Amino acid sequence: MQIRSRLTLRFILIVAFILQLSLFFIYFKFRSYIEDEFYNSLKSKAFMTAEMLVNQSNIEPSINSVTQSSFAFQLPSRENFIIYNNQLEKIYAFNQTASNEIPLSLLNQIKTKGEYRFKHANFNALGVSYTNKYNRKYIIISEAVFDSNTLFNLRNILIFDFFLIIAFVAISGWIFAGQALTPVSNIMNQMDKILPSDLSERLESSSNKDELSRLALTFNNLLDRIQYAFNIQKSFLSNVSHELKNPLTVIISQIEVILDKARTNDEYHKTLESVLEDVKELHSVSDQLMLLARINANNDQIEFEKLRLDEMIWQTKESLTKNHPTYKINFDVNNLPTDPDKLYIKGNEQLLKTALMNLFDNGCKFSSDHTINVRIKINNTDQIAIEIIDNGPGISNEEKAMIFQPFYRSPNTNDIRGSGIGLSLVDSILKLHIAKLDIEPGEFKGSIFKITMNTI
Repeated sequence: MQIRSRLTLRFILIVAFILQLSLFFIYFKFRSYIEDEFYNSLKSKAFMTAEMLVNQSNIEPSINSVTQSSFAFQLPSRENFIIYNNQLEKIYAFNQTASNEIPLSLLNQIKTKGEYRFKHANFNALGVSYTNKYNRKYIIISEAVFDSNTLFNLRNILIFDFFLIIAFVAISGWIFAGQALTPVSNIMNQMDKILPSDLSERLESSSNKDELSRLALTFNNLLDRIQYAFNIQKSFLSNVSHELKNPLTVIISQIEVILDKARTNDEYHKTLESVLEDVKELHSVSDQLMLLARINANNDQIEFEKLRLDEMIWQTKESLTKNHPTYKINFDVNNLPTDPDKLYIKGNEQLLKTALMNLFDNGCKFSSDHTINVRIKINNTDQIAIEIIDNGPGISNEEKAMIFQPFYRSPNTNDIRGSGIGLSLVDSILKLHIAKLDIEPGEFKGSIFKITMNTI
């Protein structure tokens, strides 16, 4: 069932329920009013009959001592009056044939309550206690056939009105639902026109700050993210092919040249060293790509453990300087806390070492003296900060939002070898550890990479 049909149906059901309650209320209130008028009329006739029959003499009347001839008018056959004395003896009945005997239990209830409504044969009856001016007590029963034609006609009118209003509600609800869903249909039509080949199109949003306007803005934001992801994917594929093709081309060229003719041992040795360096570069790029894919695809399966930060930094430093003897990493231990428990964090050791290794390597590689300073700061909010200070060319504000994209390289560093994957990998690892990475300008030159993490 379409949304328009569901909305119309629910609208009809809600209105029908409310309308039905209203009409039932009107009907029963009017019925109660008619019945009260009917019984008030019976009560008035009962007292009038008593005035005429038992209030004229101080002598206790006996049965049939008051007769129908005592009335100046004749009652219709659909009405009747019965009078009982205080001993519950019937002393008068206007319509003997229509009236049966009243049970003593009912007479006692009338005598006790003073007024009582009940059904008697085909009549609706009202029994009341009456005391005449001579202080004699009687029970007067006034009964008549209740005319339900008025209620019957009212019920028919209300039923007719109910279906008439429901029909009107169905038509108006269908029109209203169609008008309400028109903006949604427009959004759907606009979405159908957006193709994967051109994600620059955006939905039109009205100036009204309603839910549909927010829906259009949400779709536009989603399209922005999708377009960004598509662009990243295109750039990723282009850069991957470039980063893999260049070393392979160089390797092939060197092998072809060395095989073109006989070479000396020194020439073979130099060529093999160059090929080995290119192969190591390819291996490094493939490792980083595989690690980046693993983090993005299976981050919920990565195990975390309790780690001591200063030891991990020291181990990373030793591994880097072992492979790059020209690099110098100064680890400032003056700010370390006296309580070693404040140095513990929760994370994946391999991934955090990889992130630190990339930051250390970048800092040393882009610094003119291949030197960086590393220090740890403890905040008062149970957070620990690692600052990596280099002497490089620095990073402009425009580039800060771009350096974490895969394969992005600053124009200032084109003369330095690199793949542009390292910082993207660092960003993914730190996001996995819910850590914050800020880039601040150095005191004189260079940059400060500041990692803030929660301690255990």
